[in-house]
Amino acid sequence: MFCMIIMSVSFVGLPVIRYFHLNGIARVMMTPEMLLKLRSSLVKHESYSKFPYVDTVGKTTIGIGYNLTDRGVSDEWINTQFQSDVDYFYQQLSTFPWFEHLTPDRQIVLIDMAFMGWKKFLTFNKMLNALLTGDFKKAAYEMINSKWAEQVKGRAASLAHGMMTGVYEI
Repeated sequence: MFCMIIMSVSFVGLPVIRYFHLNGIARVMMTPEMLLKLRSSLVKHESYSKFPYVDTVGKTTIGIGYNLTDRGVSDEWINTQFQSDVDYFYQQLSTFPWFEHLTPDRQIVLIDMAFMGWKKFLTFNKMLNALLTGDFKKAAYEMINSKWAEQVKGRAASLAHGMMTGVYEI
């Protein structure tokens, strides 16, 4: 990618480095010291939060002052986070010795379920015990016979069918 770097002096006499992408968008490159000072200021004023919260004007915010309400998230972030989550849940599920012997579709079913949250997923003891013995019909029954199934309705039925048959159709 072509870019041009221009060094200039700000109106207060400090150096500013700008680079221009081929598409003409100008970006300011801050020095590490400037970035650290800005981060400290924003953490002080906006906070640092791993979980969404509602700010003083009613905007859902996360991280360091990131306004989710007005900005949303990028496609790149969504896709990167999706892959990260899939990798995480696959690794977690791989700790069960029976997981690697499941059909790919049954693995997909369990990863899909794990998106409810890993701690919640681990409460499906009867389903997990059924999977340990290879009883897919019982595992599917335990999926349907749960509070989760009431909450997600058709999703649970579809995933349970995939668990029972070994073929998951979307």
